[in-house]
Amino acid sequence: MFNARTDTLKLNQTAMFAKIRAGLPVERQHTQNLLECKDDMLYAWDSEECCLLAVNWRLAALEGFEAVKYQNLIPSVPQSFQVERVVASSEGSLIALAGARGVTVLELPRRWGKDGLFMEGKEKITCRAFNLDSLLFSNNPHLELRQLRWHPFSPTDSHLLVLLSDNTIRVYDNSTLRHVWKVGPVPMKSDNNLNSSLPTALLLGEFAVDFDIAPAVAPKEDAVLNSSTTINNNTTKDVLNHSRNLSKAFNETVAGNQKNAQNSERIEWPIIVLRENGNIYVLMAGLDSHKPRLQGPLTITPQSNDNYGLESCAILVIPSLPPTLVIAEANGTLHHALFLEAEEADESFNEVDASLIIHPSEYTIHVLETVLLELGLPKDDPKSKTYNCPIHLKRDYINEMRYFAYHNAGLHAITINFISELQRFVESDVDSDISPLSIASNAEYIVCTKIDASERINAVLGFVLLQMPSGVVLLLGSGEVISLKLIIDPKILVETVKIKEETDKSLPKLEAKSELDRMLEPSFVDHIKSMLKRDVTQPILSVDKTSTPNPQECYELLTQAIEVLRTQYLKRHELVRAEITKRVNTIKLRKEQQEHEIADLEKERENIRETAHRLAERFEEISDQQEIITKKCQHLVRQAHTRLPTNPIADKEFAQEVERINKETKALTNSMQKARDTINKQTYHISKYNQTAKKKTFHLPERQEKNIKEILMQIAAEVDSQIRDVKHINQQLGV
Repeated sequence: MFNARTDTLKLNQTAMFAKIRAGLPVERQHTQNLLECKDDMLYAWDSEECCLLAVNWRLAALEGFEAVKYQNLIPSVPQSFQVERVVASSEGSLIALAGARGVTVLELPRRWGKDGLFMEGKEKITCRAFNLDSLLFSNNPHLELRQLRWHPFSPTDSHLLVLLSDNTIRVYDNSTLRHVWKVGPVPMKSDNNLNSSLPTALLLGEFAVDFDIAPAVAPKEDAVLNSSTTINNNTTKDVLNHSRNLSKAFNETVAGNQKNAQNSERIEWPIIVLRENGNIYVLMAGLDSHKPRLQGPLTITPQSNDNYGLESCAILVIPSLPPTLVIAEANGTLHHALFLEAEEADESFNEVDASLIIHPSEYTIHVLETVLLELGLPKDDPKSKTYNCPIHLKRDYINEMRYFAYHNAGLHAITINFISELQRFVESDVDSDISPLSIASNAEYIVCTKIDASERINAVLGFVLLQMPSGVVLLLGSGEVISLKLIIDPKILVETVKIKEETDKSLPKLEAKSELDRMLEPSFVDHIKSMLKRDVTQPILSVDKTSTPNPQECYELLTQAIEVLRTQYLKRHELVRAEITKRVNTIKLRKEQQEHEIADLEKERENIRETAHRLAERFEEISDQQEIITKKCQHLVRQAHTRLPTNPIADKEFAQEVERINKETKALTNSMQKARDTINKQTYHISKYNQTAKKKTFHLPERQEKNIKEILMQIAAEVDSQIRDVKHINQQLGV
């Protein structure tokens, strides 16, 4: 049974991951990445049927994975290698299926329909795919793939950069090979070595193991990058001041050069290449560069005896200003450094390969801090051998201050705290204190898959980041899937605390405070959190359940768990319990005081309610009396105005005439109403007569018919006469 608390999306119960679990690769002892996520689509590679499974995870999270089925994306060409990486392009139109011995690019079909699925939800889809340089791998049995990345600024979203073990980066545009860039000496076999199968460059650590692409820069001759500020490698402030001047000059130059269409074709991207011995090189190349400029090895400050690692395995570029480099070593050491432009180009020594042209270095690297990760649970025995394994790095595209490191022993989340202060310092126009750059980063051990000193590991076979809502998904070698929710940006909590502190400072402070208020003034929740804050991070333990550990290993794990529980949990909980008891007593005292105050307030409220009722009744009486007095005053004013002695005689006569006409008009109106009533009555009788006439026809005698007609004619004549009189009166009155 899987733990539901470590699988918030319930992916372990889905049919898609049941199929993945049944078809896991045979080789599961090293970290791979068989998962990929782009927007709302989650991809997983099925090693048994050699197809890519896809599901709309966001829709499935709302409607349930039973309602939303997964789709099988079948490549049109077979793969002659074991797929170990699934990497989607920047726009999500292509997916690279890579292994140590080959690369296949898969074109994704179009999406349509109400749920936005591929080809309206078709279960199995054959997708167009093509293998990249399959003959190159078949003709060179020792050639292996080290790293591949999609170019983030490809206009067609189809440029793929592949780093091979022969120290070359091959650039592909769809299935076409565009360039082959050399980033190191050509490996050569040597018979003098103990192991003649290993090339000389490999034994010397000259193999490139990883690369990443830094933000674009304009060529040196096009950008105004000269500055009067000098670099002093002994102090970090001088280095950052120079970087600030360079970045401002570059931004102004790029803003001006955007008007020139030709300049956009000359933009270059520094491709930072890491070698196993810790040396870092920069390849200045554009998308159409046939002969890029290789620079290095870059000067790393401050100097170190071990050259910052002889077992370097991964490098990551965080596009801050200036860019931040993360250099990982196999022993779990991470170096956080700044990628800075040098004042003067630095000449480097010649490489082993004479055909490799090394240009003067235009960049330097300044290491700010080093973080040591725990690869597995720590051991009490200091003589125990530390576990080493390759580290894989992945950026958090929502929060630039955070990245993730996954490996054979689990998953770490690292937050670089100096990036925000670095951004503020670089953008500031005045010199400010850069002491916050010394704030240490936070490394949190999220998932631990190695708990003992044996060779059994539960390696990470897939790791992806989800967005909206934010979360992570891990596929382990045991087949278990771990899905966790993440805080989007830890700075939100920090900013909330700062805003609260500023608000509290802006409020007027009371001069007189009771002793109880002073005791309750600090935030109790923050106080409890500070008391419960642990010195060590307790990750989620996930081991391979197919192999049972021996009793000695179980006892060591239990002893360590008890020790952590005793020192980091129980002791702190006892202190928290005493603090909560003290808090409860204080709150009870304040509750009693507030109850007395509430009782007094209730009495005061009843008195106020009775007084308000009396005042409302008195107000109604006064309002009615005022209305009566107002009407009397208006009537008196009208009478006084009509009886004024200065009123002219013509006005009185006119008023009398108007009164007479008004009376006559009322009389005529009454007569007209009577006539209308008569006509309506006759019309009613006529309609009744017509209705009865339809049923039965009556024939009147000729004499009676004649009398009736005469009577009707007399009535009509009278009505016409009255109408004419009314119209005549209306004309006289001007109505």
